[in-house]
Amino acid sequence: MLNRRDKRRYVAVWDGYRHYDRKKIVDAVTKRGCELFGHVAIENARIRFIQDNEGGQIKIMSCKLELLSVILSVVGLLDPPIVLLRISGTLKAMRRELDKDSWKFRRALL
Repeated sequence: MLNRRDKRRYVAVWDGYRHYDRKKIVDAVTKRGCELFGHVAIENARIRFIQDNEGGQIKIMSCKLELLSVILSVVGLLDPPIVLLRISGTLKAMRRELDKDSWKFRRALL
């Protein structure tokens, strides 16, 4: 039997009011996800903080592909809210698309 790595997806979110730092955002998603879907589902999602931009408004997290819909539901129901910007399969593509669309995000969200 082959041992394969889990497929992961990267999720970029916008925290315009800077309510969350690198530890708080994972804790908030985990806590809200446990309330909605249970502790086992959230632990299986393996949510990880990857990076934030220099201003601290755009944050990138990763999760397993199988539970991406659960994480998207949790992100949409956080309080204080954060906005989902983009989903990608690789960090390189995520960074490229965020750089390309940064002016669109600033115009729409500010």
